[in-house]
Amino acid sequence: MKNLLSAVSSGVLLLFSFEPFGLWPMAWIALVPLFHAMLGCEDARSAADLAGVTGLLFYGLSLHWLIKVFGPMAAAFWCVFALWLVLPAALWRRAAMGAPAWRAVVAAGALWAGAEYFRAEVWPLACPWLALGFSQVPCKPLLQLSSLIGVYGLSALVVSANAAFALALRGKRGPALAAVLGLAGAAAWGVCRMADPTLLGTEELKVALIQDESYDLDRMAGLSTAAEALDADLLVWPEYGFSVQAGQESSYAALISRRLRASRAVAILGGATLPEEPRDGGMRNFAWVMAPGGRLLGSYDKLHPIPFIEKYLRPNPRPEPVDTPLGLLGTLICYDLDFEDGARRMAGLGARLLAVPNLDPMEWKDWQHRQHSGMAPMRAVESGLWVARAASSGISQVIDPAGRVKAALPSGRSGVLAAKARLKEGGTPYTRLGWLLAPLCMMFCAVSLAAWMLEQVEERYAAFLTILS
Repeated sequence: MKNLLSAVSSGVLLLFSFEPFGLWPMAWIALVPLFHAMLGCEDARSAADLAGVTGLLFYGLSLHWLIKVFGPMAAAFWCVFALWLVLPAALWRRAAMGAPAWRAVVAAGALWAGAEYFRAEVWPLACPWLALGFSQVPCKPLLQLSSLIGVYGLSALVVSANAAFALALRGKRGPALAAVLGLAGAAAWGVCRMADPTLLGTEELKVALIQDESYDLDRMAGLSTAAEALDADLLVWPEYGFSVQAGQESSYAALISRRLRASRAVAILGGATLPEEPRDGGMRNFAWVMAPGGRLLGSYDKLHPIPFIEKYLRPNPRPEPVDTPLGLLGTLICYDLDFEDGARRMAGLGARLLAVPNLDPMEWKDWQHRQHSGMAPMRAVESGLWVARAASSGISQVIDPAGRVKAALPSGRSGVLAAKARLKEGGTPYTRLGWLLAPLCMMFCAVSLAAWMLEQVEERYAAFLTILS
C-alpha cells in the first residue's frame, strides 16, 4: 500500500507541474516518490506496475479533454502514453540495482528521454504532449537550457535530478548535491542569456494575429483590415481559416486578394482544400503566403497531420521557408509546432521568424488551450526565432527567442492581437548539434531493452536445461 501511495503521489505531482497549473518546481521532485518506491521493489516487473499507476493517473487527468476529441477511445490513448513511462521505469529499476549512484542517475535521465523521444517524435502515433521538459516553460532561466539540449535534454535533466533526490533518501547524497549546484548554475547562465540584447534581433515589425473561429471569409477579412491590423507588416490567420474546393484555388486566392486590398501586410493564411471524396486524395491543410497587394508568394503544407483526425492528409515531404518582402519566413501549422523538427529545420533553412496558423476549438476548453500554448515558447528558444501564433479560439501569442510571451489573446475571444516582433537570423547550438542528444538516448534505451530481453531468454533457457537434466 505504501508503494501504491508513492506512485499515486508522483502522478499528482506531475499533474500540477504542467499547465494549466504551471507549478514547474514540482517537476523536480515529482518522481522522487515513485523512484524511491521502485528501488524497494523486488524486481523490474513490480517497478513497472507502480510506474503504470503513475502514468495512468497523470496522463488520464492531464489529457482528460481527449474525451471531447475521441470519445471513449481516449482511454486507449492514456494507456499508450502510460506505456512509455512504464518502459523506462522498468529498465531503470534493472540498471540501478547494485550500480554506482552516479551511473543510476545518468541512466534514469537517458532512459526516460530515449523513451519519451520515441513516443513523441518517432513511432506512428507520435505525440509530443506532456514531454517532461515542457513543464519548465514557465521558468525562463532554466528554459534557456533548451537552446543547448532541447526539450528532451531538459526532460533528461529533470528525471536525473529526481533520481538523485530519491537516492539521497537512501543515504547517497553526492548526486543530489551536484544536482542542486548544477541547477543553480544553469539558472544563473539562463539569466545572463536572457539579458543579451543580441538574442532578440534588431529589425522590428508589427504583427497582427487573427483569432476567430467563424470560418467566415467576410469576418476574417474584416478583422484583417480593422484599424488595429491595418498597419501591420505581417498578418497571420488561424489554421482552417477558410476552405476551398479542389480546382478553385486560383479564383479563391484572387477573391482573398481583393478582400485584403487595404492591407499592406505580408499575409500567411491558414486554409484547406476539401475534395468531394477525401479518400481519393487531394485534401490539403495549407497556408498561403501573400505579398501586399495579393500576389501569391508560396504555400506551405502541414508537416505533421494529426493521427486519426487528419488521416487523409499527406505529410509535407519538404517543408521550406518562403521568400517574402520581409525576408524568409518559416510557417508551421498547429501540430507541426509541437514537434521539434519543424522549427529546427526552418531555422536551419534561414527563416527569420516562425508564423503559426493554429486550430484549438473552443469546445476543447481552456485546459487544452493552455497546455498547447504552453509548448510554443520551447520552440522559440530551441530555434532562436520569434514565434507569431494565431489560434482559432486562443491562445494567440507573440513569443521572443528567450521564450517570453510578449503579447497574448486569451481563450474564447474573437479579435486581433497586434504586437511588435522582430526578424532575426535563427539557429542555436540545439539546431546544430544538440538535437542529436535525444536520438542517442533513444539508442541507449533500445540497447538496454535488448539486453534485458536477452537476459530473460538466457534465464529461461538455463531453467529449461535444468529441467531436462
